[in-house]
Amino acid sequence: MDHRTVLVVLSLNFLVAAVPVRRDSKAATCNACHPTVEGKINVHLIPHSHDDVGWLKTVDQYYYGSGVFTSYETAGVQYIISSAVDALRSHPDRRFIQVETAFFWKWWRNQNDAVRQDVVDLVNNGQLEIINGAWSMNDEAASHYRSTIDQFTWGFRFLNDTLGECGRPKIGWQIDPFGHSREHASLLNQLGFQGLIIGRIDFRDKEKRRANGNLDFLWRASDNLDNPNLFTSMFPDFYVSEPGFCFDMICNERPINDDEESPDYNLKQKVDQFAQRMDTYIYYYSTSNLLIPMGGDFNYQASEINFSNLDKLIKGFKNHTKYNVFYSTPSCYIQAVNNEISKNSMKLTTKSDDFFPYASDQHAFWTGYFTSRPTSKRYERQGSGVLQSAKQLAAFSKTFGKDVDESLNELRAAIGIMQHHDAITGTEKQAVADDYARLVSKGLAKAEAPAGRVVGTLLKKESAAEVDLALSTCLLSNVSICLTSQKDKFMVVVQNPLSRLITHYVRLPVDGTSYRITGPDGEEVYDVFDTIHSFDYVQEQVVPSSKELVFAARNVPPLGIKLYYVEKTDAASSYKPFKSGTSGDDYFGTEMNGFTVDGSTGRLSSVTLRGGTLGITQDFLYYTGSNGNNGGAENRASGAYIFKPTKIEAVPIVTNISDFKSARGNLCDEFIQVLNNEVSQIIRVYKGDDDAYIEFDWLVGNLQFIDQKGKEVITRFMVSDFSNDGVFCTDSNGREQIRRQLNTRSDYEYDPSEEPVSSNYYPVTTKMVIKDLQKGLEVAVLNDRAQGGTSLHDGDIELMVHRRCTRDDAFGVHEILSEKQYDVGLYVRGQHYLTFGTIESTTDDLSTAAFERELAQRKLLTPWILLSDATTTSFNSLDKVQNLVNFQFAGLTRSLPVNVQLLTFEPWKDDSHILRFEHILEKDEDPVLSRRVMINLENLFTGFDVIELAETTLGANQLLDDYNNEEKLIWNGIIPTPLARLDSANPLQIELGPMQIRTFIVKVAKK
Repeated sequence: MDHRTVLVVLSLNFLVAAVPVRRDSKAATCNACHPTVEGKINVHLIPHSHDDVGWLKTVDQYYYGSGVFTSYETAGVQYIISSAVDALRSHPDRRFIQVETAFFWKWWRNQNDAVRQDVVDLVNNGQLEIINGAWSMNDEAASHYRSTIDQFTWGFRFLNDTLGECGRPKIGWQIDPFGHSREHASLLNQLGFQGLIIGRIDFRDKEKRRANGNLDFLWRASDNLDNPNLFTSMFPDFYVSEPGFCFDMICNERPINDDEESPDYNLKQKVDQFAQRMDTYIYYYSTSNLLIPMGGDFNYQASEINFSNLDKLIKGFKNHTKYNVFYSTPSCYIQAVNNEISKNSMKLTTKSDDFFPYASDQHAFWTGYFTSRPTSKRYERQGSGVLQSAKQLAAFSKTFGKDVDESLNELRAAIGIMQHHDAITGTEKQAVADDYARLVSKGLAKAEAPAGRVVGTLLKKESAAEVDLALSTCLLSNVSICLTSQKDKFMVVVQNPLSRLITHYVRLPVDGTSYRITGPDGEEVYDVFDTIHSFDYVQEQVVPSSKELVFAARNVPPLGIKLYYVEKTDAASSYKPFKSGTSGDDYFGTEMNGFTVDGSTGRLSSVTLRGGTLGITQDFLYYTGSNGNNGGAENRASGAYIFKPTKIEAVPIVTNISDFKSARGNLCDEFIQVLNNEVSQIIRVYKGDDDAYIEFDWLVGNLQFIDQKGKEVITRFMVSDFSNDGVFCTDSNGREQIRRQLNTRSDYEYDPSEEPVSSNYYPVTTKMVIKDLQKGLEVAVLNDRAQGGTSLHDGDIELMVHRRCTRDDAFGVHEILSEKQYDVGLYVRGQHYLTFGTIESTTDDLSTAAFERELAQRKLLTPWILLSDATTTSFNSLDKVQNLVNFQFAGLTRSLPVNVQLLTFEPWKDDSHILRFEHILEKDEDPVLSRRVMINLENLFTGFDVIELAETTLGANQLLDDYNNEEKLIWNGIIPTPLARLDSANPLQIELGPMQIRTFIVKVAKK
């Protein structure tokens, strides 16, 4: 294809569907801000309702107003939105903001055209401002950047389709997440946002900021990207109305009476009372503008009550000599601050790290939720991974003329809901957690439904008719249940969502010991091992298998598929049963990669990777959680939010491992440790040349309380003779690394002796690293879900894997975090991956940091494994299947460079697709791969060519040229530079710098 024929810039209609409004709709002003008054303190009242997308009630219960009726649980979001729209309609001075698109979408579907038109008009005239715009207000500790981008993109699409240009959000609104990440601020920057309003930061940090007038500041959100600064602000106190001024139906405040003839007249008293509160706040901010919330959790169900009282309050300040009080929005507040700062050549203070951990008092460190409900955190990660694969398959299907886009929508929405700051965090009631799982399960089923047909289309031979492989996912394989793989014949489809060749080790529950596995390259080598546990506690219709089949799907093409036909045979068994001890050899693996155990104790003693060996031990320990009565800070209990151990030192789960066994196979060696009934683990090393890591496959559960105190289990890796000097690094939402220093905060002083353990816990979304600068070595542990982690002693990496508490921590859930499954304490299964190497690259191979990035991609976005029953007539012989389909499909004609990932390939509106490319390395992580890299779209995809493309901001809701041409707010004299554009002479050449993500909407043509 001649790339000069490509249309570089498409019309805006390509991005934004026609909005269903009248042709004579009023001209849009978008932001209609009330004027500030020079010489007065300008009080921006922000009417809002904080609507949790699940917490004490399910999403539907919160929307419809059903469920339990106590306190805030009476909420019905459908009434809030309707009531707010009614209250705004006839009063043009009033303002309101709408945040959670998941709820707005539900509401919009049930409105008639007249109401929809009213909403569009309110948005266009600036009365109703759409803030944030994501499907939910996501957590910032446990959420992965991929899921965050997805849920913003999905929310933006709905807003674009319904509200048009004025409905495009420009301000972040993160008022309730329990701490704030730098990466989230960076993503908002890339979305084209002008600012961010945050809520919860450490109480000492906030006290210092208030004392210094620094509640407004400039956040440097990236060490790698251009234009990293984002204006950030926060409320003087919490996000609720001022005491005495909550006029909502769920509050008990006296309303304002402005009738001077009435004996209950109190307007002047209320004005004076409000002014006294503002007298304190004027010192908290850098300008004469105050950001004052008027709302709270599920406020404005009867909005006229709120607004009529606020109308009177504003009227009472009409001629006030000191204060100008008016309705406002976050956009108007930020614009006013910028105007004043620019006029007076002022500069804001800056921040370059994050706001973790968050503490609300000396003994309440919100670090427990980094780990709470670990199976839920894992389920989200699995669901998000399947969503990426399903989107890719749907995109390929679309190019072949078969549109299955609708099958993705429920999973898109469910994963968006799971990002909510009371969902992925594990800080909701159990019934709500169950409902979140239901939503994800339902979404997975919908996304999976067309997979058999789509894969059949991609693999089918030209001579074959339509093929439906009837594929399904085995979501219970972690407890050794998979109905399909437990049959005598089955097919395995391995879909690679990464944009390079990979080798993936497929592990499936089986009942046999001898199999023939035929793939595109002929018969495959395999092993059959014992499972980690009998799973005798599992109560399902299918009995768990006692064995596990392992084979290597080698060189799976980028965005491609390999199919394997598996049939049980009577040939010699390949079963490798666990044998007691080490069978006389304490080393497992290959000469280059392996590990050594102490044959007498069964504990890990050293690890060898790339031929180098480090003394490394690993153990499971636990902290006993405080069971305080929450009567004062020192009596805080450990709960869903709070991690508060009773002692500084963790206690080993056992003194002696009760049983340990080993097995050696063709593909990997395994060493199983059974500590007790609560903890088992397989230490595993694969034997491929690129497998320079050790896998720790653990099962932890049915935790028993200690003296009526909770148990919080950790895994701790201990590197011998290793000095990291109290410094360790954790990732920020899976992207850039953040440096942590034990017992240290960058912005304020704190006493680490108050809570020496929990105050040093940080969120670990994907990876934690320690470095010995003297030896030039670094050790990293990657995880398969978000967890809390720390390094309390030199050479240690500690990650919390499970929690079971005996008390609620009194932050609103009113329910103890004590999960059960099948009538026993919840078991959790997961994996950690340990690797190490030199800090500086000494060869032409990947640097250690680059290898960690590549490994994280492989382990966090694993292939979608789909199975099909091959005992049916259509597929009951290998010959039949080989006559129907090819056993391999390559989505890309070539692998992308190892430092580049095709982050998103999904079908979009009409006949368009979204493409996102990301550079996965930071500056200085690799002498070669950290450089800028060029990729070429020409002839990249199998089966189609890109014929039109338009670059957009990260959320795919604004053309990049339009964004570059917008007037930007200038802070601290720093003029933003235009973001990278396509080269009109070479539109299919895309350049990426470290950590850069570029987003395109494309049209394609079949080859």
